[in-house]
Amino acid sequence: MTPAEVQAEISQLLRTLAAIGTPIQVLMPAGAAVLLALASVPAWRRLLGPAVTAVAVLLALGEGLLVWFHWRLYETAIVVSPETGRVVGRVAVPLWVESEKLYVWALILALMAVLLRRHREELLPGVAAVLAVLTAGAAVWGRPFTEPLPSFLGQYLGYLQEMASGDPARMMGAYQAMEGARQLYYNTWYMWAHPPALFFAYATFTVAFVATLVMVSRRYSAYETTAYRWIRLGYLPLTAGMLIGFPWAILAWQGESWWWSGKVNMSIMMWLLYTAFLHARLYLRKPGMWRWVAALSILSFLTLLLTYLATYVVPGAHSYL
Repeated sequence: MTPAEVQAEISQLLRTLAAIGTPIQVLMPAGAAVLLALASVPAWRRLLGPAVTAVAVLLALGEGLLVWFHWRLYETAIVVSPETGRVVGRVAVPLWVESEKLYVWALILALMAVLLRRHREELLPGVAAVLAVLTAGAAVWGRPFTEPLPSFLGQYLGYLQEMASGDPARMMGAYQAMEGARQLYYNTWYMWAHPPALFFAYATFTVAFVATLVMVSRRYSAYETTAYRWIRLGYLPLTAGMLIGFPWAILAWQGESWWWSGKVNMSIMMWLLYTAFLHARLYLRKPGMWRWVAALSILSFLTLLLTYLATYVVPGAHSYL
């Protein structure tokens, strides 16, 4: 296909995605508002379980549509060498980048909320409130169906324009940039393992955060045990995801001081705080230690939020500034 034909096919794909996905994107903030209302009014909380399930189904349907979109994009987004005129590969854009980050976090948390059993009645209002914020943010801020993958599409459509220019120097420059992104970012197996492991951990830590707040407000140790179990569930994926990201960073960011990135350093701080939580809990029976354990749990989650937001406000290798 010529660059013009590829661009026309992508434009049609984007129109189809918007036509099918816009109702989902509109329903997401509405569902979030319903969750917040039901979580806030005790008399309405008997409806909270079905509402969470409905939001989870809505997000799952949307994710199915995004899977289809990414697959069609993979079939369309070819990279052609200007020297040989041959296709050297296709770009496999992962399902958890750019505008879809919050969406994946919300989807995983929604599924965990549906499966939540231990202290479900007490934890579901708090979990539903966080889920509402993530769902609304994914729709309003991320806009995954109407403005998907702005950075990738900006680069790839720019690459197509340069390839159509006929200028050998411009064509080679655009090709080298696009092929580098394809090999070292989008198509690398690290990108398909590192982020989802982290988002799974983020979802478990969200439930643990809610359980800790309930424990502090009710002074009942069983909630602390629940918080510990959720943190334990997410700690190994968090550790594995960070370890996977290390060799990927060495390959992808050669020549850049990526280790000074605010996101990298805050991620390490978050990991240290959750590690400190797990170690402090070994001394939970000491008088007053539960307060330190609870403080570490809350501080760790706040650091998690700052780590996520650092991508958008702190310059560095992970930055979208």
